[in-house]
Amino acid sequence: MFAFFIITAKHITMKKALIIASLTLFVIGCTVLKPVTVGMPEEQFIKEHPRSLVVEMSTYRTVYKDVPYNIKDTTTKFYYFSKGKLMLMDEGFYPRGSSVPVPTPL
Repeated sequence: MFAFFIITAKHITMKKALIIASLTLFVIGCTVLKPVTVGMPEEQFIKEHPRSLVVEMSTYRTVYKDVPYNIKDTTTKFYYFSKGKLMLMDEGFYPRGSSVPVPTPL
């Protein structure tokens, strides 16, 4: 009887661990980024896209590069803010001889 209890307890513990792991992967896999719209405040963009990197900061604009969330998505997106509001979104451009996009010049 005691041996049965130990096997059952281990079995239940393993089941709980698998359920927790499955739920965690499901939640992480189903995270959806909120849509980005022209005119949205820079603070809101920063909160909703914490992985975006600042690639340019000047008196005229701040440019963020969106880091792809999965391996399949290879598109680089740039977000251009002026006076705290989103003014433009694009995929930048590739300078001659470069394989990495850069922000579109002013």
